Amino acid sequence: MERFKKIVRKTENKFDAVKFKVKDALNLFDPVIIYPYRGFANQNKAYLHGRVIEKESIIHDDNDHLPDNLWTNLKKTWKRYESDEVPGVEITGELHGFKTKTVSDKEGYFTLEFHGLDEQHMSNGWHEVQLEITNMPFDLEYEREAVGEVLVCEQDNPFGVISDVDDTIIVSNAMHSIKRIFTMMRNDAQSRTPFEGVANLYHALIHNYKNPLFFVSGSSYNLYDMLVAFCEHHNIPKAPFFLRDLGLDTEQWIKQDTMPYKVEYIEQILRAYPQLPFILIGDSGQEDPEIYKKIHEDNPGRIQAIYIRHVHHDERKEELLNMAKSLDIPFLVMDNSKDALDHAKKMGWA
Repeated sequence: MERFKKIVRKTENKFDAVKFKVKDALNLFDPVIIYPYRGFANQNKAYLHGRVIEKESIIHDDNDHLPDNLWTNLKKTWKRYESDEVPGVEITGELHGFKTKTVSDKEGYFTLEFHGLDEQHMSNGWHEVQLEITNMPFDLEYEREAVGEVLVCEQDNPFGVISDVDDTIIVSNAMHSIKRIFTMMRNDAQSRTPFEGVANLYHALIHNYKNPLFFVSGSSYNLYDMLVAFCEHHNIPKAPFFLRDLGLDTEQWIKQDTMPYKVEYIEQILRAYPQLPFILIGDSGQEDPEIYKKIHEDNPGRIQAIYIRHVHHDERKEELLNMAKSLDIPFLVMDNSKDALDHAKKMGWA
């Protein structure tokens, strides 16, 4: 299996190199852009992830005028996964006068880290990061500047919320591969279905961003624009997304196991806010309950409650109810968002 992976990775790298040469020879490059993802910060450190890619108008421009039909969504899906990344580009970021720089990797991804920030500027809420391409190693047209943003969380807040996405806030049919693929291709942000009451639940929990919200999902960064638009369209609070980089590297291999990367991301959030307890929200369809149980056991006192949306068969629900009995924190198996909202109100959290 490992030998097969190496062969596929080598083939992909050769294909990318050939594609780059052909596009260069025929002058087929679209303008290159900085595409930032929402970042996060405490009062001393900030992190912002993003990608340097060729601009696709159907994805990166305002396309509210386009019809939400099968043909448009097929084109969007194709362009999301056929993205053309640009490696080796130097990106400089500035946040409240503090500057840092990094270089995009072979998949075009970059991460900017700001250290030693001034606490007086890092108040609770969203802060803009000025981004600039300061070294482009290729003779390509590019947009030099972009604006990113990071969510700052002061650690005297009551708690934070970490939530899954698929089958937690958005109906995805994650347990059924064919249904999930059809749903993704057939529907875009406006026509994807949220679970009833999700917006009310999350707004009640975060108290106008006094309590931070983070989405940790098995979805790919290729779907980032759709997920952001989905939340905006359905009035779900704005939040950073921690998503998956699907690829053919040893660490990626198309779709790595859910547990290791979700645990890693959640642990990263917990380290960033060492004084802040969290409520974890997920679904019963995959491994969220087991992941959250492990996080609670490995981080005593950090998890305030676990809410799990029941989307599986009755045997799974019974299994989770038994799991709940073994924990020393509230573990709610909810049939709908109102169950969680009622519990949060009872606890004084909403």
